[in-house]
Amino acid sequence: MKFFTISICLLFFSLQSFSQDFSTSEYTLSNIFLKIHRDSSETNNISNNAKFITVLDSVLKIPESFFYTFSSLKIGNVIAPDNTFRILTWNLMHENGTYENFGFLQKYDKESKKVTVYYLTDKSDVLKNQMQQVCSPDSWIGATYYMICQNKYDGQTFYSLIGWDPNNTYTQKKIIEILKFDNTGLPVFGIPIIELKGKGFQKRIIFEYSSKNTMMLRYDKRKKMIAFDHLSPSDFRYTDIYEFYGPDFSIDGYKFTKGKWRYQADIDIRNKRDKFSDYLPQRLINLFRKKETNAEQLGL
Repeated sequence: MKFFTISICLLFFSLQSFSQDFSTSEYTLSNIFLKIHRDSSETNNISNNAKFITVLDSVLKIPESFFYTFSSLKIGNVIAPDNTFRILTWNLMHENGTYENFGFLQKYDKESKKVTVYYLTDKSDVLKNQMQQVCSPDSWIGATYYMICQNKYDGQTFYSLIGWDPNNTYTQKKIIEILKFDNTGLPVFGIPIIELKGKGFQKRIIFEYSSKNTMMLRYDKRKKMIAFDHLSPSDFRYTDIYEFYGPDFSIDGYKFTKGKWRYQADIDIRNKRDKFSDYLPQRLINLFRKKETNAEQLGL
């Protein structure tokens, strides 16, 4: 019993030490990142971004860092549903109004308890025909990812990354990126499994629209599909001029079927209402529950 108590204490203190070590790193990273903003000069932003990359790279190469959340670090930070990797991403605005994306993919091996860290280099300014490009970490179509969903088919695992790219002064982008790991364990960005209406299957989908508008793009767990606002120009004269594009109040989606994300138009993502209580305001439901609890306590 005494040995067990000592072991628990040692475990507690080791966890405390582990948390304190990475909290110090998180504090350092947060301070550097706060210096990267649009009101600072291009030179200072590039310099501070380089410092941020160096410090974050050194931290992520420590295996135990995979289990630290870095929750106060205001960058994209998403982990795969199977806890095999996570991606940390952010962007930097340049003086000419364009944005450059940066990121790291941290892969964790559960057997060896080791991590492999890949630095992601944004090449979206030079890559053509981007929805058909197969990319590596060294040649990445950048985005700040905010969601990952995972699907399996025929012995393969696909990770669908959902992200945002500020792009430039006039337009922004939302991206559905397909990631898988090859036979050697290397990450590959761009797998041709997303249907584009009338154009076959793409390796990724890129939505471009006005920087003044917002677009919904997310994985709906209840529907088990990716749902998104349908985009269209404000006037037919602006077709293919994306600074005039925005949501047109209809919702489309992708459903994963037989290893492919298949397009579905005009979907309904509202919650179904099956019971009488589904039609009541939440405040009334809470009031009824409170009264029921009070009645039970009084033995009524």
